[in-house]
Amino acid sequence: MAGTGRKWLVGCGSGCAAVLLLGIVVSVGGGFLMMRPFNRAAESQRELADAHGMREDFSPGPEAFRRERIQAFLAVRSELMPHCETFARLTARFEAVEQLDQGQQDVSAGEAVKTVLPVIGSVFGIAGNIGRYVEARNRALLAQDMGLGEYLWYYVIVYNSWLGHEPNQDFDDGDADGAYATGERRAIAALLANHAGALRAAGRAAEAEVWATEAEVVMDAQTGVPFGLGGLPAAETAALEPWRDKLEALYCAATSAFELGAVRKKGLSFHSD
Repeated sequence: MAGTGRKWLVGCGSGCAAVLLLGIVVSVGGGFLMMRPFNRAAESQRELADAHGMREDFSPGPEAFRRERIQAFLAVRSELMPHCETFARLTARFEAVEQLDQGQQDVSAGEAVKTVLPVIGSVFGIAGNIGRYVEARNRALLAQDMGLGEYLWYYVIVYNSWLGHEPNQDFDDGDADGAYATGERRAIAALLANHAGALRAAGRAAEAEVWATEAEVVMDAQTGVPFGLGGLPAAETAALEPWRDKLEALYCAATSAFELGAVRKKGLSFHSD
């Protein structure tokens, strides 16, 4: 029986329904297992906060792109790249289902099921994979004596303001939300203001004014990215240019939606802010 992606569930009959029902039962039973990675992520988050404070506490200082700290950021990114492949595969699977849903392919019910089944299995593992990623990030940060605020600073300035990658690309459908959320913007604004204060204290008033202005407007900016995508000022661009190839090689679009979040446990639930 031939049909487009919009009709695949109707066309595949009771066999598909049985598979979906089994998946639901498995997901309920696996809920407790999926909590384990988030428990570990929340624990490592507490350790990170105890060592370095909240994201907003970090001050980049007047020399914001020191060689040893860029190297520390690169080390963290290197530790996280093995996880990128997992989420890249997930992205590809969702994109295949999206093509079916939009009727871009005319396939049989059997072929549709072959496309969708891997996604069903992946969905049940998403939470656990995110939890493992966040824990790996936190452990890598602790190993490099880097807090989440410093990581946020380098990530946003390097990958968004300088290299022009869109923030918060959503791995479930391949489309980019294209903007940071309110909590992330508050943290970004705080770091910009901290940097401006450090520049001002160092007697660099003109530079401080540039960063202070960005701190004021970033909450209302279209993307929440300082200076806009790819708009980093020339002086900072020159400081980062020698690191371009290494930094670009360690970027992962598929994980960008949860790179900067702080995971916290409240009762039996988990929250990211």
